[in-house]
Amino acid sequence: MESSYGLRAVRAGSATGAGLAGWQADTGRTVEIVRKVPVTYWCPQGHETTPVFAELAETEIPKTWDCPRCGRTACREQGATAERPGDEPFKSHLEYAKERRTPEEAERVLQDALDRLHRRRS
Repeated sequence: MESSYGLRAVRAGSATGAGLAGWQADTGRTVEIVRKVPVTYWCPQGHETTPVFAELAETEIPKTWDCPRCGRTACREQGATAERPGDEPFKSHLEYAKERRTPEEAERVLQDALDRLHRRRS
């Protein structure tokens, strides 16, 4: 006795090679393949990222993209810089901590934390 499976190793959005099958035969509809377009962006630090979009009109593809490595604004032209107004450049946790404290205050906080750690361990 053979069992019947509704999904037989077919990816969503792909067309079957054997013609209409399953829901396609029942409804008479066919799968429409969407063309994909890779678009390359470069950030000011030279990181390259290439997201893939559905085939769109040139005006619908974003002119800028956030760099997944450093968070800066990437452009479609290599070497170009286009910071969006109001956006603050990417900062690490350490950079924010350095803004809040002088080096002397940071040294004091570190020494206090080390002293508490030594007291707990002894």
